[in-house]
Amino acid sequence: MKTVLKWLALGALLAFASAQAQTDVIWLGLSGTDGRPEFRDEIAAAYNEANADVNIVQELLENENFKAKLPSLLQTNDAPDLYYSWGGGLFHEQAAAGAARDITDLLSEEFLATQSAAGINAFTHDGRIYGLPVNVSQVGFFYNKALIEEAGVDIEAIVTWDDFLAAVQQIKDAGITPIAVGGSDLWPLHFYWSYLAMRIAGQEGMEAAKAGEGAGFADEAFIAAGEQFKRLVDLEPFQEGAMGMNWPDSAGFFGDGNAAIMLMGNWFLGSQRGEAADGEGLSNEELGFFNFPIVEGGAGRATDTLGGINGYVVGPNAPDEAVAFLQHYVNQENQIEAGKRGLLIPQAAGADAEITDPFLAQISRNIAESQWHQIFLDQDLGADVGGVVNDISGKLASGDIDPQTAAELIQESWELR
Repeated sequence: MKTVLKWLALGALLAFASAQAQTDVIWLGLSGTDGRPEFRDEIAAAYNEANADVNIVQELLENENFKAKLPSLLQTNDAPDLYYSWGGGLFHEQAAAGAARDITDLLSEEFLATQSAAGINAFTHDGRIYGLPVNVSQVGFFYNKALIEEAGVDIEAIVTWDDFLAAVQQIKDAGITPIAVGGSDLWPLHFYWSYLAMRIAGQEGMEAAKAGEGAGFADEAFIAAGEQFKRLVDLEPFQEGAMGMNWPDSAGFFGDGNAAIMLMGNWFLGSQRGEAADGEGLSNEELGFFNFPIVEGGAGRATDTLGGINGYVVGPNAPDEAVAFLQHYVNQENQIEAGKRGLLIPQAAGADAEITDPFLAQISRNIAESQWHQIFLDQDLGADVGGVVNDISGKLASGDIDPQTAAELIQESWELR
Protein backbone atom coordinates (compact mmCIF):
# COMPACT_ATOMS: atom_id res chain seq x y z
CA MET A 1 0.00 0.00 0.00
CA LYS A 2 2.82 2.40 0.90
CA THR A 3 4.47 1.67 -2.44
CA VAL A 4 1.26 2.52 -4.29
CA LEU A 5 0.90 5.74 -2.36
CA LYS A 6 4.50 6.66 -3.14
CA TRP A 7 3.90 6.10 -6.86
CA LEU A 8 0.69 8.14 -6.74
CA ALA A 9 2.51 10.95 -4.97
CA LEU A 10 5.36 10.78 -7.47
CA GLY A 11 2.89 10.87 -10.37
CA ALA A 12 1.17 13.93 -8.92
CA LEU A 13 4.53 15.61 -8.43
CA LEU A 14 5.58 14.90 -12.02
CA ALA A 15 2.25 16.19 -13.33
CA PHE A 16 2.67 19.36 -11.28
CA ALA A 17 6.22 19.80 -12.54
CA SER A 18 5.04 19.31 -16.12
CA ALA A 19 2.30 21.90 -15.68
CA GLN A 20 4.80 24.28 -14.13
CA ALA A 21 7.15 23.82 -17.10
CA GLN A 22 4.39 24.57 -19.58
CA THR A 23 4.66 27.95 -21.32
CA ASP A 24 1.44 29.89 -21.68
CA VAL A 25 1.09 32.02 -24.82
CA ILE A 26 -1.68 34.63 -24.61
CA TRP A 27 -3.15 35.23 -28.06
CA LEU A 28 -5.36 38.32 -28.14
CA GLY A 29 -7.72 38.66 -31.07
CA LEU A 30 -11.08 40.05 -32.09
CA SER A 31 -14.38 38.41 -31.33
CA GLY A 32 -16.86 38.15 -34.17
CA THR A 33 -19.45 36.08 -35.94
CA ASP A 34 -17.50 35.12 -39.05
CA GLY A 35 -16.12 31.82 -37.79
CA ARG A 36 -12.55 32.94 -37.37
CA PRO A 37 -12.38 32.70 -33.54
CA GLU A 38 -13.59 29.11 -33.79
CA PHE A 39 -10.99 28.37 -36.48
CA ARG A 40 -8.26 29.86 -34.30
CA ASP A 41 -9.45 27.74 -31.35
CA GLU A 42 -9.20 24.68 -33.57
CA ILE A 43 -5.63 25.53 -34.60
CA ALA A 44 -4.63 26.29 -31.00
CA ALA A 45 -6.12 23.06 -29.63
CA ALA A 46 -4.29 20.94 -32.21
CA TYR A 47 -1.03 22.78 -31.52
CA ASN A 48 -1.40 22.34 -27.76
CA GLU A 49 -1.98 18.63 -28.22
CA ALA A 50 1.14 18.28 -30.35
CA ASN A 51 3.29 20.47 -28.06
CA ALA A 52 2.83 19.45 -24.43
CA ASP A 53 5.20 22.16 -23.21
CA VAL A 54 3.09 24.98 -24.71
CA ASN A 55 -0.42 26.20 -23.88
CA ILE A 56 -1.90 28.60 -26.45
CA VAL A 57 -4.68 30.59 -24.80
CA GLN A 58 -6.91 32.61 -27.11
CA GLU A 59 -8.47 35.70 -25.55
CA LEU A 60 -11.06 37.76 -27.42
CA LEU A 61 -12.27 41.34 -27.25
CA GLU A 62 -14.95 43.11 -29.26
CA ASN A 63 -13.49 45.56 -31.79
CA GLU A 64 -14.04 48.79 -29.81
CA ASN A 65 -13.02 47.23 -26.48
CA PHE A 66 -9.87 45.91 -28.13
CA LYS A 67 -8.88 49.35 -29.35
CA ALA A 68 -9.62 50.90 -25.95
CA LYS A 69 -7.81 48.32 -23.81
CA LEU A 70 -4.77 47.31 -25.86
CA PRO A 71 -2.69 50.48 -25.30
CA SER A 72 -2.85 50.12 -21.52
CA LEU A 73 -2.30 46.34 -21.66
CA LEU A 74 0.91 46.85 -23.65
CA GLN A 75 2.30 48.98 -20.81
CA THR A 76 1.88 46.26 -18.18
CA ASN A 77 3.30 42.84 -17.34
CA ASP A 78 0.01 41.45 -18.66
CA ALA A 79 0.80 42.44 -22.25
CA PRO A 80 -0.43 39.72 -24.63
CA ASP A 81 2.20 37.58 -26.34
CA LEU A 82 0.43 37.94 -29.70
CA TYR A 83 -2.05 40.68 -30.51
CA TYR A 84 -4.17 41.51 -33.54
CA SER A 85 -3.06 44.35 -35.79
CA TRP A 86 -4.38 46.17 -38.83
CA GLY A 87 -0.84 47.18 -39.79
CA GLY A 88 -0.12 50.76 -40.83
CA GLY A 89 0.97 53.70 -38.74
CA LEU A 90 -0.34 52.37 -35.44
CA PHE A 91 1.81 49.26 -35.83
CA HIS A 92 4.86 51.46 -36.48
CA GLU A 93 4.07 53.48 -33.36
CA GLN A 94 3.86 50.29 -31.31
CA ALA A 95 7.15 48.97 -32.67
CA ALA A 96 8.93 52.29 -32.14
CA ALA A 97 7.62 52.52 -28.56
CA GLY A 98 8.93 49.09 -27.61
CA ALA A 99 5.45 47.54 -27.46
CA ALA A 100 6.47 44.76 -29.86
CA ARG A 101 9.26 42.22 -30.04
CA ASP A 102 11.75 42.10 -32.91
CA ILE A 103 11.45 38.56 -34.31
CA THR A 104 13.60 38.99 -37.42
CA ASP A 105 16.34 36.62 -36.31
CA LEU A 106 13.83 33.86 -35.48
CA LEU A 107 12.48 33.70 -39.05
CA SER A 108 14.30 31.57 -41.60
CA GLU A 109 14.64 32.45 -45.25
CA GLU A 110 12.71 29.27 -46.03
CA PHE A 111 9.76 30.42 -43.93
CA LEU A 112 9.78 33.97 -45.34
CA ALA A 113 9.67 32.51 -48.85
CA THR A 114 6.26 31.02 -48.03
CA GLN A 115 4.81 34.42 -47.17
CA SER A 116 3.62 37.41 -49.20
CA ALA A 117 6.37 40.00 -49.50
CA ALA A 118 3.80 42.80 -49.16
CA GLY A 119 2.43 41.13 -46.04
CA ILE A 120 5.84 40.81 -44.38
CA ASN A 121 6.57 44.42 -45.30
CA ALA A 122 3.35 45.48 -43.55
CA PHE A 123 4.81 44.21 -40.26
CA THR A 124 8.33 45.50 -40.79
CA HIS A 125 9.58 48.61 -38.98
CA ASP A 126 12.99 50.15 -39.74
CA GLY A 127 14.01 46.97 -41.52
CA ARG A 128 13.07 44.65 -38.64
CA ILE A 129 10.08 42.29 -38.45
CA TYR A 130 7.72 42.48 -35.45
CA GLY A 131 4.73 40.43 -36.58
CA LEU A 132 3.32 38.29 -39.34
CA PRO A 133 0.45 38.82 -41.80
CA VAL A 134 -2.64 36.65 -41.87
CA ASN A 135 -5.08 38.14 -44.33
CA VAL A 136 -5.77 40.98 -46.70
CA SER A 137 -9.09 42.81 -47.00
CA GLN A 138 -10.88 45.30 -49.22
CA VAL A 139 -13.68 47.71 -48.50
CA GLY A 140 -16.39 48.00 -51.13
CA PHE A 141 -20.15 48.24 -51.64
CA PHE A 142 -22.17 45.10 -50.86
CA TYR A 143 -25.78 45.20 -51.99
CA ASN A 144 -29.03 43.32 -51.58
CA LYS A 145 -29.96 42.17 -55.10
CA ALA A 146 -33.69 41.97 -54.42
CA LEU A 147 -33.91 45.52 -53.05
CA ILE A 148 -31.74 46.92 -55.83
CA GLU A 149 -33.98 45.23 -58.39
CA GLU A 150 -37.09 46.53 -56.64
CA ALA A 151 -35.70 50.05 -56.86
CA GLY A 152 -34.88 49.59 -60.56
CA VAL A 153 -31.20 50.47 -60.14
CA ASP A 154 -28.67 49.29 -62.72
CA ILE A 155 -25.53 48.55 -60.71
CA GLU A 156 -23.43 48.24 -63.87
CA ALA A 157 -24.24 51.86 -64.67
CA ILE A 158 -22.63 53.13 -61.43
CA VAL A 159 -19.24 54.33 -62.62
CA THR A 160 -18.90 57.77 -61.04
CA TRP A 161 -19.78 59.25 -57.64
CA ASP A 162 -22.58 61.20 -59.33
CA ASP A 163 -23.95 57.89 -60.63
CA PHE A 164 -23.87 56.50 -57.12
CA LEU A 165 -25.66 59.49 -55.61
CA ALA A 166 -28.35 59.20 -58.28
CA ALA A 167 -28.77 55.50 -57.43
CA VAL A 168 -29.09 56.33 -53.73
CA GLN A 169 -31.85 58.81 -54.49
CA GLN A 170 -33.60 56.27 -56.72
CA ILE A 171 -33.52 53.68 -53.94
CA LYS A 172 -34.87 56.19 -51.46
CA ASP A 173 -37.66 57.21 -53.85
CA ALA A 174 -38.67 53.54 -53.99
CA GLY A 175 -39.32 53.63 -50.24
CA ILE A 176 -36.22 51.56 -49.38
CA THR A 177 -33.48 52.51 -46.92
CA PRO A 178 -30.48 53.05 -49.21
CA ILE A 179 -27.53 52.48 -46.86
CA ALA A 180 -26.89 50.79 -43.52
CA VAL A 181 -24.05 52.11 -41.36
CA GLY A 182 -22.86 51.70 -37.78
CA GLY A 183 -22.40 55.40 -37.12
CA SER A 184 -21.70 55.22 -33.39
CA ASP A 185 -18.43 53.35 -34.00
CA LEU A 186 -17.28 56.10 -36.44
CA TRP A 187 -14.78 53.94 -38.34
CA PRO A 188 -17.47 52.64 -40.75
CA LEU A 189 -18.07 56.27 -41.73
CA HIS A 190 -14.39 56.97 -42.28
CA PHE A 191 -14.48 54.56 -45.22
CA TYR A 192 -16.51 57.16 -47.15
CA TRP A 193 -14.16 60.06 -46.44
CA SER A 194 -11.09 57.88 -47.06
CA TYR A 195 -12.25 56.53 -50.41
CA LEU A 196 -13.33 59.99 -51.58
CA ALA A 197 -9.92 61.37 -50.57
CA MET A 198 -8.27 58.55 -52.51
CA ARG A 199 -10.41 59.09 -55.59
CA ILE A 200 -9.86 62.86 -55.59
CA ALA A 201 -6.25 63.28 -54.36
CA GLY A 202 -4.94 60.04 -55.84
CA GLN A 203 -1.90 58.18 -54.57
CA GLU A 204 0.51 61.02 -55.30
CA GLY A 205 -1.71 63.50 -53.47
CA MET A 206 -2.03 61.21 -50.46
CA GLU A 207 1.72 60.64 -50.27
CA ALA A 208 2.35 64.38 -50.69
CA ALA A 209 0.07 65.12 -47.73
CA LYS A 210 1.91 62.57 -45.59
CA ALA A 211 5.21 64.16 -46.64
CA GLY A 212 3.98 67.58 -45.50
CA GLU A 213 4.02 69.07 -48.96
CA GLY A 214 1.87 72.12 -49.67
CA ALA A 215 -1.20 72.38 -47.48
CA GLY A 216 -0.97 68.69 -46.56
CA PHE A 217 -4.31 67.24 -45.49
CA ALA A 218 -5.82 70.72 -45.63
CA ASP A 219 -5.31 70.71 -49.41
CA GLU A 220 -8.29 71.35 -51.67
CA ALA A 221 -8.49 67.65 -52.56
CA PHE A 222 -9.21 66.68 -48.95
CA ILE A 223 -11.66 69.51 -48.50
CA ALA A 224 -13.39 68.26 -51.65
CA ALA A 225 -13.57 64.77 -50.12
CA GLY A 226 -15.63 66.23 -47.28
CA GLU A 227 -17.79 68.18 -49.71
CA GLN A 228 -18.57 65.06 -51.72
CA PHE A 229 -19.35 63.13 -48.56
CA LYS A 230 -21.70 65.93 -47.53
CA ARG A 231 -23.55 65.52 -50.85
CA LEU A 232 -24.32 61.95 -49.82
CA VAL A 233 -25.26 62.92 -46.25
CA ASP A 234 -27.65 65.58 -47.55
CA LEU A 235 -29.64 62.81 -49.24
CA GLU A 236 -30.32 61.32 -45.76
CA PRO A 237 -29.36 57.86 -47.04
CA PHE A 238 -28.77 56.03 -43.77
CA GLN A 239 -31.20 54.05 -41.63
CA GLU A 240 -33.11 55.79 -38.85
CA GLY A 241 -30.91 56.08 -35.77
CA ALA A 242 -27.75 55.30 -37.75
CA MET A 243 -25.53 57.53 -35.60
CA GLY A 244 -26.60 55.63 -32.49
CA MET A 245 -26.15 52.16 -34.00
CA ASN A 246 -22.89 50.24 -33.69
CA TRP A 247 -21.22 48.16 -36.38
CA PRO A 248 -22.50 44.70 -35.33
CA ASP A 249 -26.10 45.92 -35.09
CA SER A 250 -25.84 47.63 -38.47
CA ALA A 251 -24.54 44.39 -40.01
CA GLY A 252 -27.56 42.59 -38.56
CA PHE A 253 -29.85 45.35 -39.85
CA PHE A 254 -28.52 44.74 -43.36
CA GLY A 255 -28.59 40.97 -42.94
CA ASP A 256 -32.27 41.20 -42.02
CA GLY A 257 -32.94 42.75 -45.44
CA ASN A 258 -33.62 46.28 -44.19
CA ALA A 259 -31.20 48.26 -46.38
CA ALA A 260 -30.03 48.05 -49.99
CA ILE A 261 -26.31 48.86 -49.66
CA MET A 262 -23.46 48.73 -47.15
CA LEU A 263 -19.90 50.00 -47.53
CA MET A 264 -17.78 47.51 -45.64
CA GLY A 265 -14.82 45.13 -45.79
CA ASN A 266 -15.12 41.49 -46.76
CA TRP A 267 -15.41 40.38 -43.11
CA PHE A 268 -18.95 41.73 -43.48
CA LEU A 269 -20.00 38.54 -45.27
CA GLY A 270 -19.90 36.46 -42.11
CA SER A 271 -20.94 39.25 -39.78
CA GLN A 272 -24.21 40.08 -41.57
CA ARG A 273 -25.16 36.43 -41.30
CA GLY A 274 -24.22 36.01 -37.68
CA GLU A 275 -25.76 39.28 -36.54
CA ALA A 276 -29.04 38.79 -38.44
CA ALA A 277 -32.09 37.96 -36.35
CA ASP A 278 -32.35 34.47 -37.84
CA GLY A 279 -28.61 33.81 -37.62
CA GLU A 280 -28.49 33.25 -41.37
CA GLY A 281 -28.75 36.67 -42.99
CA LEU A 282 -28.38 36.93 -46.74
CA SER A 283 -26.82 34.16 -48.81
CA ASN A 284 -24.13 34.78 -51.41
CA GLU A 285 -26.77 34.37 -54.10
CA GLU A 286 -28.73 37.28 -52.61
CA LEU A 287 -25.74 39.62 -52.52
CA GLY A 288 -23.71 41.62 -55.01
CA PHE A 289 -20.53 43.70 -54.78
CA PHE A 290 -19.05 46.69 -56.59
CA ASN A 291 -16.00 48.89 -56.15
CA PHE A 292 -16.15 52.45 -54.90
CA PRO A 293 -16.78 54.65 -57.96
CA ILE A 294 -14.43 57.28 -59.32
CA VAL A 295 -14.94 61.01 -58.79
CA GLU A 296 -14.94 62.84 -62.10
CA GLY A 297 -11.88 65.05 -62.39
CA GLY A 298 -10.15 63.23 -59.53
CA ALA A 299 -6.63 61.82 -59.70
CA GLY A 300 -7.52 58.43 -58.24
CA ARG A 301 -8.00 55.26 -60.29
CA ALA A 302 -11.10 53.05 -60.24
CA THR A 303 -8.87 50.09 -59.33
CA ASP A 304 -7.29 51.73 -56.26
CA THR A 305 -8.40 49.80 -53.19
CA LEU A 306 -8.84 50.56 -49.50
CA GLY A 307 -8.44 47.85 -46.91
CA GLY A 308 -5.98 46.17 -44.63
CA ILE A 309 -3.11 43.74 -44.44
CA ASN A 310 -3.96 42.30 -41.07
CA GLY A 311 -2.06 39.96 -38.82
CA TYR A 312 -0.55 39.56 -35.38
CA VAL A 313 2.22 41.51 -33.68
CA VAL A 314 4.46 39.75 -31.16
CA GLY A 315 4.19 41.27 -27.69
CA PRO A 316 7.21 42.93 -26.04
CA ASN A 317 7.74 40.15 -23.47
CA ALA A 318 6.65 37.22 -25.62
CA PRO A 319 8.63 33.96 -25.39
CA ASP A 320 10.12 32.23 -28.42
CA GLU A 321 7.24 29.76 -28.21
CA ALA A 322 4.83 32.53 -29.25
CA VAL A 323 6.84 33.17 -32.41
CA ALA A 324 6.94 29.47 -33.22
CA PHE A 325 3.18 29.19 -32.85
CA LEU A 326 2.54 32.29 -34.98
CA GLN A 327 4.64 30.81 -37.77
CA HIS A 328 2.56 27.65 -37.49
CA TYR A 329 -0.71 29.59 -37.63
CA VAL A 330 0.24 31.47 -40.80
CA ASN A 331 1.74 28.48 -42.59
CA GLN A 332 0.42 27.62 -46.03
CA GLU A 333 -1.58 24.59 -44.88
CA ASN A 334 -3.57 26.53 -42.29
CA GLN A 335 -4.11 29.54 -44.52
CA ILE A 336 -5.25 27.41 -47.44
CA GLU A 337 -7.80 25.81 -45.11
CA ALA A 338 -9.02 29.24 -43.93
CA GLY A 339 -9.43 30.31 -47.56
CA LYS A 340 -11.32 27.12 -48.41
CA ARG A 341 -13.73 27.76 -45.55
CA GLY A 342 -14.36 31.30 -46.77
CA LEU A 343 -13.05 32.84 -43.54
CA LEU A 344 -10.49 35.22 -45.03
CA ILE A 345 -8.26 36.07 -47.97
CA PRO A 346 -4.96 34.51 -46.85
CA GLN A 347 -1.57 36.15 -47.20
CA ALA A 348 0.59 33.01 -47.35
CA ALA A 349 2.06 32.68 -50.84
CA GLY A 350 -0.28 30.77 -53.14
CA ALA A 351 -2.87 30.14 -50.42
CA ASP A 352 -5.48 32.25 -52.21
CA ALA A 353 -5.61 29.78 -55.11
CA GLU A 354 -8.13 27.59 -53.29
CA ILE A 355 -10.53 30.28 -52.10
CA THR A 356 -14.04 28.96 -52.67
CA ASP A 357 -16.17 31.97 -51.69
CA PRO A 358 -16.88 33.96 -54.90
CA PHE A 359 -16.78 37.33 -53.13
CA LEU A 360 -13.45 36.62 -51.46
CA ALA A 361 -12.09 35.34 -54.78
CA GLN A 362 -13.23 38.53 -56.53
CA ILE A 363 -11.77 40.77 -53.83
CA SER A 364 -8.50 38.82 -53.98
CA ARG A 365 -8.35 39.54 -57.72
CA ASN A 366 -9.24 43.20 -57.13
CA ILE A 367 -6.32 43.62 -54.76
CA ALA A 368 -3.98 41.75 -57.06
CA GLU A 369 -4.94 44.11 -59.91
CA SER A 370 -4.75 47.23 -57.77
CA GLN A 371 -1.80 49.57 -58.30
CA TRP A 372 -2.43 51.11 -54.86
CA HIS A 373 -3.84 49.29 -51.83
CA GLN A 374 -4.26 51.95 -49.15
CA ILE A 375 -4.29 50.69 -45.54
CA PHE A 376 -7.30 51.96 -43.55
CA LEU A 377 -6.50 55.61 -42.87
CA ASP A 378 -7.51 55.41 -39.21
CA GLN A 379 -4.69 52.86 -38.86
CA ASP A 380 -2.22 54.04 -41.49
CA LEU A 381 -2.00 57.58 -40.11
CA GLY A 382 -1.43 56.44 -36.53
CA ALA A 383 -3.70 56.36 -33.50
CA ASP A 384 -3.98 60.11 -32.89
CA VAL A 385 -4.47 61.24 -36.48
CA GLY A 386 -6.60 58.19 -37.27
CA GLY A 387 -8.86 59.09 -34.36
CA VAL A 388 -9.35 62.54 -35.84
CA VAL A 389 -10.19 61.05 -39.26
CA ASN A 390 -12.86 58.93 -37.60
CA ASP A 391 -14.18 61.87 -35.56
CA ILE A 392 -14.49 64.25 -38.51
CA SER A 393 -16.18 61.51 -40.57
CA GLY A 394 -18.79 61.16 -37.85
CA LYS A 395 -19.25 64.91 -37.56
CA LEU A 396 -19.59 65.30 -41.33
CA ALA A 397 -22.27 62.60 -41.24
CA SER A 398 -24.15 64.36 -38.45
CA GLY A 399 -23.70 67.83 -39.95
CA ASP A 400 -21.65 69.08 -37.00
CA ILE A 401 -18.62 70.20 -39.02
CA ASP A 402 -17.91 71.70 -42.42
CA PRO A 403 -15.55 70.06 -44.94
CA GLN A 404 -12.83 72.71 -44.70
CA THR A 405 -12.65 72.60 -40.92
CA ALA A 406 -12.60 68.79 -41.10
CA ALA A 407 -9.57 68.82 -43.41
CA GLU A 408 -7.80 71.44 -41.30
CA LEU A 409 -8.27 69.37 -38.15
CA ILE A 410 -6.65 66.36 -39.79
CA GLN A 411 -3.71 68.48 -40.92
CA GLU A 412 -3.34 70.02 -37.46
CA SER A 413 -3.26 66.60 -35.83
CA TRP A 414 -0.77 65.38 -38.44
CA GLU A 415 1.57 68.26 -37.61
CA LEU A 416 1.27 67.62 -33.86
CA ARG A 417 1.78 63.85 -33.97
